[in-house]
Amino acid sequence: MKQLSKDKIKSYEKKFLEDKKNIAAMNAATFNGINKVVVNQNRIGEVPFNFNLDLKEGEVTNQKKTGRCWMFASLNVMRNMIMKNLNLETFELSQSYPLFFDKLERSNYYLEAVIEKANDPIDDRTMVYLMDTLLGDGGQWDMFVNLVKKYGVVPKSVYPESNSSSATYEMNKYLCKILDKYTLILRDAVNSGKTSEEIGAIKEEALSNIYNVLTACLGELPESFDFIVHDKDDKLIEEKDITPLEFFEKYVKMDIDNYVSLINSPTKDKPFNETYTIEYLNNVVDGRLVKHLNLPIEELEKAAIKQLQDGIPVWFGCDVGKDSYRGENRAVLDTNIMEYDKLFGVDFDLSKEDALDYGYSQMTHAMTFTGVQLDENGNPIRWKVENSWGKDFGYEGYFTMSEEWFREYLYQVVVDKKYLPEELQKAYDKEPILLKPWDPMGSLA
Repeated sequence: MKQLSKDKIKSYEKKFLEDKKNIAAMNAATFNGINKVVVNQNRIGEVPFNFNLDLKEGEVTNQKKTGRCWMFASLNVMRNMIMKNLNLETFELSQSYPLFFDKLERSNYYLEAVIEKANDPIDDRTMVYLMDTLLGDGGQWDMFVNLVKKYGVVPKSVYPESNSSSATYEMNKYLCKILDKYTLILRDAVNSGKTSEEIGAIKEEALSNIYNVLTACLGELPESFDFIVHDKDDKLIEEKDITPLEFFEKYVKMDIDNYVSLINSPTKDKPFNETYTIEYLNNVVDGRLVKHLNLPIEELEKAAIKQLQDGIPVWFGCDVGKDSYRGENRAVLDTNIMEYDKLFGVDFDLSKEDALDYGYSQMTHAMTFTGVQLDENGNPIRWKVENSWGKDFGYEGYFTMSEEWFREYLYQVVVDKKYLPEELQKAYDKEPILLKPWDPMGSLA
């Protein structure tokens, strides 16, 4: 390895100071911060917040200090259906309710993996990955489907937010401590020759402890509830003693099994028109696989537009931190709005393929499309994005996204498969190729 000499550093300094533009950039960035001085103000007006296909949604939701965006986005799609079915002005489903079951089910899934891999070294890469990721808040669409099919959904009024559901750090810390402890106990039990019944009893003890923490932090779960609401015309809708599963079936009326995940990963290891799943990425044992059909970005656009044209929001996953402008009463996702290259004098261009392969970008956040601006030929120009960071963010809770940004940093959309051509519906039915747990397409929103 070649050492970096002090003379070389001195030459870098000399070259920097010789250019007066560098001095101006240094003064601006050190005084104001990077993001305030790289914004292309003209570009904000070129990506306005108006759309010729615009769904009217309910009040914007707020995930607060949590990583539950995938749940919020999923529930925002479902509440749209409830609002239509019942002629409601607005409505909100409980996000705390699926959070409870996701933590419990994911704990069971993890402990089963620990038992399965108990004979592997503790520094086995997969084992290290499992222990490092434990019980984060992030998730995937198919994982949400597992929760809904098993446990249903409830109105937010029935199972409201708690301090711990709105700020999950402390709760997660102690849930993970339980799992860390029982990782050790279960590995020792397997390696010392304990019977399957004895090992199962240890796992049940761990899950009972997990349940206790969740109930203490989130509250007692409802087995059934009374549903009472008034529609836009002040008509009373009332139903007594309905269960969460009955509520989903009767009022959401969503054929959730028909909704499929499409991804755009233009990397050499993932040919298009093939399906993929990720090893150890799930929450419910024997539940629906996290499964993606990899397609060119144009196919994701077409499917999303068709679903929006039918009045249904579109769940999607993206890298929200890239080229993201968030100013007062504005929020724009656009590849030309943050001019870091002009500030630093550095070429930052990186293809989507290379960004994925080398870890610069991956999916970090889920939101919903609720509108799009189409040109005279039906091609998208910009997209309306419903976020879950509260109404004080951006355009009263919304981003506007340019088509260029869609192509560069959007990785996934979830649509009803009826919006896909027949050949792509058949492609989705292929047996999925198994990816490693740390693959970029296994990242959680």
